[in-house]
Amino acid sequence: MERTSACRGLATLTAASCLLAAGAASAHPHMWIDARAAIEIDAERRITALRQVWLFDEMFGAYATQGLKQGKDGALPADVLQGMAQDWMKALGEPVSHYFTRVTVDGKSVAFGAPRDARVDWNPKTSRLTLSFTLPLAEPAAPGAAGAQVDIYDPTYFVAYAFDARDAVSLDGPQGAACASAYRKPKELDWKTLQQLAAIPADPDALPDELFAITKGLTHRIEVRCP
Repeated sequence: MERTSACRGLATLTAASCLLAAGAASAHPHMWIDARAAIEIDAERRITALRQVWLFDEMFGAYATQGLKQGKDGALPADVLQGMAQDWMKALGEPVSHYFTRVTVDGKSVAFGAPRDARVDWNPKTSRLTLSFTLPLAEPAAPGAAGAQVDIYDPTYFVAYAFDARDAVSLDGPQGAACASAYRKPKELDWKTLQQLAAIPADPDALPDELFAITKGLTHRIEVRCP
C-alpha cells in the first residue's frame, strides 16, 4: 500500500463523516477504534470473508454527529446512520485503501469482493459510533501449509486499532472450529517516537518519511491455519 494512496483514502473518510479536520489537536493517532474481526471458514476450510466491527472513540462520535438532529433520547434516524455507512464504505473501498485490511496467502495479497451488510450504530449514552461490515474475498482462499495472514492497520497511524476484548478475534463458519488462529499486536513504540508523532498536525500527509517507515509496520496480524 503506497503512502499517498492510503492517506487519500483516509482523508476521504474523514471528510465524508465531517469529523476531525477542524478543532482536532495535534498528534498521531487522531482516531481510536476498538475492533473485532471474525474470519469465515467454509466447509472446505477456505477463508471466504471477514466480518469486522469498528467501535470509534467518543471524540469521533462527537464530531461525526455534530449538527445532526437527534431524538429526545439522543437517537439518530435510521436513514442518517445508513447514509454514514454508505459514505464510509465508499471511501474505504478505494482500491489503494483496501479497507485498511490485507489478506495474504503464500506471499500474495488476496483480492476482496464487494462489501456487504454495512451498518452504523450510534450509542448516545457513550457517544460512540460503530461501523460493522462483511468483507468477502473475491475467491475463497485456502490458508495453505504456511497459513494465511490477515493484517488490519492504517500505515499512516492516523487511526489506531485495538483488539483488546477476549473475543476480539474469532473463526466462524462450517469449519471454523477445525482451524486455529493466533493474534499478534503491533510492537510498542518508544517514547521518542511517541513524542515525535504527538507533534504531527492532523493531516496524514504530514507524517515524515522516517516516521512513516515505522508506523507502516504497526499491523494487527491474525495468523490462520487449517490442518
